[in-house]
Amino acid sequence: MIAGMLPLALGFGDGGDQTAPLGRAVIGGLLAATAATLFVLPAAFVLLMGRASTVSPSLDPFDPASRHHTPETPDA
Repeated sequence: MIAGMLPLALGFGDGGDQTAPLGRAVIGGLLAATAATLFVLPAAFVLLMGRASTVSPSLDPFDPASRHHTPETPDA
C-alpha cells in the first residue's frame, strides 16, 4: 500500500500538487498504524495482563481453584 501511494505522494503528473498531501497523509497514517500495532498495543497488553488477577475466574462449584468451590459431599 505504501509503495502504491509513493507516486501520489511525490506528486508526479498533472495535478500532482493537489494530490500529494493526500498521498503523504495516507502513508503517514499507515506507518503510524503499523507502529502502533507492532509496539504500542503489545506494550499495553503486557501492562494490563501484569495487573490481572491470578485467581481463577471459574464459577464452577466443583473447580477446586474457584472462589465458589463447595466440597463434594459423599452420597448417603
